[in-house]
Amino acid sequence: MDGMASLLRNPRIGALATSAVWASLGAALVIHGCAPSASRPDPAARRSMPPVSRAAEPGPQGPAPAPPAVPAAAPTPEPPKPAYADRPAVPAAEPEVRVRIASLRAAAPAVKLGNPSGRLSMRAGSLPPREVRAPVVVRQGADGWTVTEGSGRRTSTLTVRAAGPIEFHPPAGNSGVVSFDRVDWPGPVRVVPVDDAPGALDLVVDIPMERYLPGVVAKEMYPKWRPEAYRAQAIAARSFAICEHAQWSAVRHYDLVAGEASQAWAGECKDPVILGAVKATRGMVLAFDGRVVPAYYSSCCGGIPANAAEALTRNPFHAIAPLAAGASPRARAACCAASPRYDWSQSLAVSAICSQLRTWSADQLAARDERIERTSPAAPLAARVALDGAAPAPAPPVAVRAPEPAVAEIATDAPLERLASIQGIRSVEVIDANAAGRATRVRLVDSSGQPLEMRAEDFRRAVNYARPGSARPKETLPSSNLRSAAPAGARIEFTGSGFGHGVGMCQFGAQSAAERGDGFAQILARYYPGAQVVEAY
Repeated sequence: MDGMASLLRNPRIGALATSAVWASLGAALVIHGCAPSASRPDPAARRSMPPVSRAAEPGPQGPAPAPPAVPAAAPTPEPPKPAYADRPAVPAAEPEVRVRIASLRAAAPAVKLGNPSGRLSMRAGSLPPREVRAPVVVRQGADGWTVTEGSGRRTSTLTVRAAGPIEFHPPAGNSGVVSFDRVDWPGPVRVVPVDDAPGALDLVVDIPMERYLPGVVAKEMYPKWRPEAYRAQAIAARSFAICEHAQWSAVRHYDLVAGEASQAWAGECKDPVILGAVKATRGMVLAFDGRVVPAYYSSCCGGIPANAAEALTRNPFHAIAPLAAGASPRARAACCAASPRYDWSQSLAVSAICSQLRTWSADQLAARDERIERTSPAAPLAARVALDGAAPAPAPPVAVRAPEPAVAEIATDAPLERLASIQGIRSVEVIDANAAGRATRVRLVDSSGQPLEMRAEDFRRAVNYARPGSARPKETLPSSNLRSAAPAGARIEFTGSGFGHGVGMCQFGAQSAAERGDGFAQILARYYPGAQVVEAY
């Protein structure tokens, strides 16, 4: 992550001096599983500054009064463009990634953090580090933070008067984790106030790439799978994370989400086979034309691959051979027949589908308006520079909301205004497919008989959509690889194959190939044709 700088790390000072500084600043003592990958955000192109419009100088005066000058037309704002124009170069050094592990949107949320040693190091703003007793409960206050340390009868409350994020680091040694929500996260954990809801907080872990990856492999694949499948997954996940870092480092306060919207992440991983697979592929990435491939992958392609350009990304720099397996009429036969979702049927209530479409479309429209505002010529220069990915602006005390991964690339080819008010659906029909036979576009007919067309993957994304801090719907659509959609009273009965978007590596297919004896390079060559495995660092 070469963009937004980390919080300042203060030099070591004596424990007595540290306590004195915190006390003088008003600190008061008071007694008192295999996760299928879903849609991924897509990188976007660097935007140039709009030209400055100059007024024309008046011409020479004649004997007769000159006609009134016609005001120069105001420059038309350029349409919003993505944050960077190309895939990132192969890095020469191990990057550090910023992973959002939680998005808390309840009123006045309390964040409970712990460590097996019973100690954490607290850091905020320019204050010196202070050791606190774990567990700690952190709340945002009117002028900073309230931190309750310890448990039982041995609790004390500190008022930390510091704007912006607050960090909790694990102690040095073998307990280098910070626990949250019954999961050990390789620390430190940063608690970040955000502006998209009252009291909203994000929890972000800053972590070196190679320590991050074992938890991805552990969460994205099943236990006891073959080491070669784990190695292929590690290289794909590393490549994807590098591209996410390039896209988001100058735009928002995190690069990835610890869930299906980016890559599922289990936190600390101790599985020796997975640790060995990551170590054996250290620094290896997929490259094409000298740049890193955003190596999308999903649980099960259903035997029919998708193209990134048709299913996930409108960025022309992703219209590359390694992400276009679906452009060939050759399907993958039964590459992932072992998956329980190779074939599936799903019944969804029409009312639930409409509710999801309205929520997703409303958020798409809001993200579109926000992007236009941030990229308009009238927007503050710092905001435009940060969005363009040129040189990041200093981090504000409160993180400004950035589009979520699910809405990072606006669905401009969907009738968003009409979908945002849809009340009923008469039918759903597949109207286009790629060369391999996978559905790419669907047509919905609403309750008034009007047709609405959208990408098949956008339809799945909308049906499965959840806002930050909200749970996913109980009934979801496993794949956009639809075979049929039959109305049945107040419900629609869907059939299809696969689990996830179907772009890039099929995880069940990788395991099947590893069982046949294929190595990780053969697996990756099959799912990312034309890409090369290179050692970046």
